[in-house]
Amino acid sequence: MATLKRPAAAGLLILPGLLTLYLSFNGGGYFAGAPSLVAVVLTALLILRVTLAERPFSGLSGVTVLVVAALALFATWTLASVSWSDAPGRALIEFERALAYVLALLLFGSIPQSSSRLAWMVRSVAAAIVVVCTVALMTRVLPEVWPIAPNLSNDRLSYPLGYWNSLGILAATGVVLCLHLTADERERPVVRVVAAAALPIVCCTLLFTFSRGALAAGAVGAIAYLLLGRPRAVVGALLATVPTVAVAVKAAYHADLLQAKDYTTAAAVAQGRELALVVGLTVLGAVAVRILALPLDRRLAAVRRPEWATPALSRGAIVTALALVLVVLAAAGAPGYASGQYDKFVARQSLDDSGNLRGRLTDPANNGRLAHWRVALDSYRAQPLHGSGAGTYQLLWARHRPYTFAVVDGHSFYVEVMGELGLVGLILVVAALLVLGAGVLRRVVRHPRQRPLYAAVAAFLIAWALHAGVDWDWEMPAVTLPVLCVGAMAVGARRGRRPLAVTLPRLARVAIGLGLLALAVTPALTVKSQRELDDSVAAFGRGDCARSIDSALSSISALSMRPEPWELLGYCDMRFGQGNLAVRAMDQAVSRDPHSWEVHYGLALVRAADGRDPRAAMRATLRLNPRERIVRQAAEDFTTRTRRTWRKRALTAPLPLPTGERR
Repeated sequence: MATLKRPAAAGLLILPGLLTLYLSFNGGGYFAGAPSLVAVVLTALLILRVTLAERPFSGLSGVTVLVVAALALFATWTLASVSWSDAPGRALIEFERALAYVLALLLFGSIPQSSSRLAWMVRSVAAAIVVVCTVALMTRVLPEVWPIAPNLSNDRLSYPLGYWNSLGILAATGVVLCLHLTADERERPVVRVVAAAALPIVCCTLLFTFSRGALAAGAVGAIAYLLLGRPRAVVGALLATVPTVAVAVKAAYHADLLQAKDYTTAAAVAQGRELALVVGLTVLGAVAVRILALPLDRRLAAVRRPEWATPALSRGAIVTALALVLVVLAAAGAPGYASGQYDKFVARQSLDDSGNLRGRLTDPANNGRLAHWRVALDSYRAQPLHGSGAGTYQLLWARHRPYTFAVVDGHSFYVEVMGELGLVGLILVVAALLVLGAGVLRRVVRHPRQRPLYAAVAAFLIAWALHAGVDWDWEMPAVTLPVLCVGAMAVGARRGRRPLAVTLPRLARVAIGLGLLALAVTPALTVKSQRELDDSVAAFGRGDCARSIDSALSSISALSMRPEPWELLGYCDMRFGQGNLAVRAMDQAVSRDPHSWEVHYGLALVRAADGRDPRAAMRATLRLNPRERIVRQAAEDFTTRTRRTWRKRALTAPLPLPTGERR
């Protein structure tokens, strides 16, 4: 058994990095199925740990228990929102994502904490982020080496996550972790060198996302790390990275042809190769300078702190320095400048970045964020205790949006939670994050020898938490899961302080394992249902309705509460001229998501195709989405009372094909 412990422990420590890679190359883990699969994997690992280890929860600290409890209550509240949202499929998808986060906290929090284990986990996550950023940058500068599908959004760098702001915050947190790895004197020399070499790549990836929020969050995270960690090898790290990163980012900034939608023209490809050469040279330069600076690291690490330089004095010096910076900024007119930028943020909705993505970096326009937030806040004011229900922001936006632009998420995790889950949901999730952050900061203060390591985790969490306030990072497990895994390990119980290090009887461990197994049933069914749904959608797109029906029925047999497979059945039955079956299938879809305009629209179409009156269903559709062009057109087309006209127009109307991809 002892021979198995080390490989198993090593596998758990690199698992967050592996999960980051898997999720990043699967749409960031956004779409239904991926979080459920992660939940199944984490549950299986927890079952193994509980049944094989005599003290499976020896690593849990009081902080971890509080965080897990708060987030578990949040997940339960998410699932309970079915009772007032009437959308069980949406709530289930949101619940299983939150469940995956709870399981990650529980699994990695149960491992007895040590600085070496935490350091390995940080390295694995940083390595995964560097791999993702390298591939992402390669798709832009060397598209012939790593081409991407032409249907992906390509004006701003988004592959492989599929959303530029998510790739941006992933790269920004990668900057924080790589800065730590190259600046911490306790890291091995090879790690410091490799981390320095990675920074030009990661920073160029961050630039090409042109994500203002990610750039700001990364800057705050880096500054927080330097202030909290005060690593002794920072001089050598900055000497190796600041000049090389500056050269690489400047070259990327001026590569204007790579910032266009068509970056595969001959001229753009040539420019990409030139930039790839520049980035490669800066990587080599960072390696060379960092190697030359290693003796400086040893000298600075050997310098003893004077007796008068107490921790309290050091903290006082930091506070004084920050106060001086604020005074200088005030004298330079920073408050007036900030006020002017805020006014522009409030007044200007759209960014003026047509043909020049670089302009968005200095444009303070809110880019529609205020409108997104107002819709969620209006829902909160209408139902302050519980909101409209998990996963329903898409429905709120469709019904109340001030313009035609379609979104699914509120572009602020906290505001969206207020709108969907009310004050209860917001308190639970914010409490979990605050307790986790306070626990990490406490470790920074109480363990000065490992201060840079804990400061890196704190800065990692700070950068994520800030960016989550302006985007939907919670819905991207590739971005959120590594933060929670590393945070759970950082606040775990240390040797000698393990309140839950008790030996559990075999019967108790088996009972806990069975409970966990039951918890994994629904996520496993969701994985099966989503795979069949994806196959059904693909078959429908090919015109193979026989295969589409078979897959839709398999999806329903696995999980019948989702409306999407019922929609596909209705559309395929309509193609086959089976009017009664089509209407019955669409009625089932409506009963599972009664506030969704798509299912009412589909019901109107199949009723019209069968010669039945579609106008009541179309009125419901128009009420739920009054600004959608195809809805307005269909409402106008179906004003007639002629059945023949209904049939003709229904069979030529565009279909909002259900994909199960809640974007």
